[in-house]
Parts: sequence; C-alpha cells; structure tokens
Amino acid sequence: MTTTTTFLPLAPDQAFAGFRKTAVQFECPVSEGDKTLEITLEVARIFLSAEGEGTKLLLEASNDGNLQMMRDVLSEQLKGYGVIPDWQGAKPAARPANQTLVTIDKVDRLSPSYMRVTMSGDQLARFGTGGFHFRLLFGPEGAGWPFVDEHGVTQWPGGTAAWHKPVYTTRNIETNGETARIEFDVFRHEGGTVTEWCDQVRPGTEMVIMGPGGSGKVNRAGWQGFIGDETAVPVIKRFLELLPEDTRGEAVLFVPERGDIQDLARPAGVSLRWVMREDGETPLQALDKLPIPDADRYVFFAAEKVEALAARAALLERGLDKSESIAATYWIAEKELAEA
Repeated sequence: MTTTTTFLPLAPDQAFAGFRKTAVQFECPVSEGDKTLEITLEVARIFLSAEGEGTKLLLEASNDGNLQMMRDVLSEQLKGYGVIPDWQGAKPAARPANQTLVTIDKVDRLSPSYMRVTMSGDQLARFGTGGFHFRLLFGPEGAGWPFVDEHGVTQWPGGTAAWHKPVYTTRNIETNGETARIEFDVFRHEGGTVTEWCDQVRPGTEMVIMGPGGSGKVNRAGWQGFIGDETAVPVIKRFLELLPEDTRGEAVLFVPERGDIQDLARPAGVSLRWVMREDGETPLQALDKLPIPDADRYVFFAAEKVEALAARAALLERGLDKSESIAATYWIAEKELAEA
C-alpha cells in the first residue's frame, strides 16, 4: 500500500457531506466515526478526519499508479469547492506513476477488420497483474507528454479535453522482470484515430499508455453469457480464455465479414456464435435470444452507447441485478456526439 495526504480548507461537515454524496452516487461503502469518514473503493481508500476548522484527507491505494489516478480524480472534484490540494508524500518526479513509456515493435494485419499491435517497455510488467485495460494517449500536435506538477497532480499539455484516450485490452503479455511486451488488437473503422495511427506508425515509435485499468478479474458464475459488437471482440476473447474450465454459457460476437472469424480458446461448455453485420441481427436482438438461467449467472454486454443503455434496462427487466451483469458503452455514435 502507498499513501498521500493533503489538508482541505473546508469545514469537516462540508467536506464529509460532499464526499458522502459522491460515495453514495457510485455505491461505494462508507463508514463514519467520531469526526471521521472512510470510503472504500476497489483500488483505494479515502479517509477524512476533522483537523481544527479544516479537514485532513488521507488517500491510500494498492500501488503508485492507482494512487496517482485517485489523486488526479479527487483534485478535479475538489476544484468545484475552489480547493487546489497540495498532496504530500509519494509525489512522482516527472511522469505520472499510472503512465508508462513504450516502444512500438510492430503492427500486423490480423484479419480484414482487425490489426494487432505489439509494444514493449521497461516498466510494463505491472500490466500483467493489474486490470485488463489501458489507454493510448494522443495529444495535440507538438505537445509534450503529461507530467506531474508541484502539487502532485497530472497536467495535460493543451488541457485534458484536447487529448484522445481510447481504451484497449491487453491481449497477451510476456514479462521479463519489469520489462514486458504487450499485444493488443484494434478494430479498424473509417475515420478512426487509432485506425489511421496503425496505418502510419513505424517500429521504434515511442508512445505513452495509461493504466492498467479495470478489475482484472474474471467472473466465477457457473453460467456466463457474452454479447459484443466489433469493438468488444478483443476483450471477450480475453475473458473466454480465462474462464474456469467448467463454465457453461454462450458468446455471440459481431464482425463485419467472415474473414474476421477466429478460433477462440474457451471452455467446452461455452458455445460461440459469430454474426455477420450483413445478416441484419443486432446485439440487442441477440441479448433477447440469450437463454439466461435463473441463478448462478452473469451476462457481459458491450456495444454502442444507445444499445448498452437499452441492454442495461433489458437485463434489469429480466431480473438480473448489478452483480449479475454489466452493459458497457464501448463507443458513441457521431449523431449522439453532435447532439451532446
């Protein structure tokens, strides 16, 4: 565990109320004592205590990367109170601890619609034990990489809104001490920033990635269903190969053409169905057909935002609670972005 602290010039009652409200919103466990409040997250713990007329905040995380992530998140939220926290202890000297410099080794065409990128780096081994996901960082032209300021907070040249931070899944990782090589797959689509980058990037190019993110855990339910559109194929591939051998279930994956069909490792009791987009079936229709049992079950759905929201409602209507399913947004249609 690693920790950092800061003093908030906020009355304890005000600070406690604000943090309590956010914790309830995100369904995080909260415990309170005499002039103290503790919030437990998956990768960190927030501890508030009264200190004179202000509030002391102690942040504890499982590693330096998660500590940096939480320090940045809390600093952004505290701006709403007019507070710029000065974090003490465990301040990185330059690059944020949750960001890693990598070198692109090669980019291969995996199938008509997918590319496979291989990258390596001296500090990549932690991606083998953390979450499955990471972010590629694309900044404004000519901007330097993000850095940590004197308060211990990540600064983004040009402003954080100017950075494109798409999420990808570690497909395979080979480690040698702290050094590692990672493979990840990219779905090609017209106008995509990463698609264009894959077509232009050359071996030896340096890149910064952020992570790992996500729980890094596979659900242990006896029956599991997976439905994913083209963007979710890489993560479902990873889930399937990590499932316990006695898992039962069904996976339905959507791809643009038959050349994208792959032979995926999975338990013998999990069936796999590939759907061509030209066939007309949608991920929501596939979810409606999914024969979900009454207990010991888990459903993973990932697609465009509108479909993910509809799937979330459909799963709740079929009686699955939040511990039994997830409906994830993997991309947002341009029409929605234009209307936002």
